Amino acid sequence: MMKDKFFCRNCKGIRNHKEIHQEKTRGGDYEGYFQWMRNFSIIQCLGCETISFLEIYGDTEMIEHNENGEPDYYFDSTIYPSYLNKSEELDYQHFIPESIRLIYGETISAFKADSYILTAGGLRAIIEAICNHLKIKKGNLADRIDLLHNKGHLTLSESKRLHSIRFLGNDALHEIEKPKKDHLYILLDIINHLLANLFINDKKLKGKMDTIVDKYDEYIKLIQNKIEKDMIGKEYTMKDILGKSIRLIPKKDYKKLEDELKKEINVGKIEYISIAKEPDETIYKIVKGPEFAFDW
Repeated sequence: MMKDKFFCRNCKGIRNHKEIHQEKTRGGDYEGYFQWMRNFSIIQCLGCETISFLEIYGDTEMIEHNENGEPDYYFDSTIYPSYLNKSEELDYQHFIPESIRLIYGETISAFKADSYILTAGGLRAIIEAICNHLKIKKGNLADRIDLLHNKGHLTLSESKRLHSIRFLGNDALHEIEKPKKDHLYILLDIINHLLANLFINDKKLKGKMDTIVDKYDEYIKLIQNKIEKDMIGKEYTMKDILGKSIRLIPKKDYKKLEDELKKEINVGKIEYISIAKEPDETIYKIVKGPEFAFDW
């Protein structure tokens, strides 16, 4: 076991490690007044067995004096890969739109490198990228954050939190004011929560748990997934097709979604299902098999 404890990115804390391998380097000037050392080690957490790379550097200028005025040398320790010691970067980042994911990744890299001004600017840029993706481009960023709330993408409390990120980002970029690390961790948690709610959580649940269907593309996918091979050539009401899943559609949206379906059937945009009877109760005929339903 090593004498000093180091941070484990998996355990999220300072832990005991063992050294698996070490390489030492030394150097200095010709006169011998300045000397340096840099040691490289592969280390392993004694708790979870996570492997890390450790760099320790020290030189003759790295000196502090204790309370008795005596010199004490100190060393800088760096763990690789770089890590966030409080918050965490998001899992399932592949669900985030590419333009937002790119900025998010660079912001996390800046934070891990202790580049706090760039991190604050990156958090602000993530909000801009979210607005662009959601087609909210009118006005300055303050107006666009308010529109995120007005259009139902955020709660009022969430929009207020995004303004905090805007303020911090503006101070960092325009005033070159270095933010506090603890403040950045709080704002990163806000961004993580927002991205998870907007782009990740629903996709994680899809296929595992029932979720509300109130958008037309979701409605169509639900119908597609309900069509089975033995239904081809037979006639059904929409309630028969959807079965128990009809409960996923809010009553206020049901007629609007079905009217849109009928419209697309009538103009030939949807060919796997046809309207067999109207107007008392719409009866649908299943024209094609379900194999198409898994292409989306």
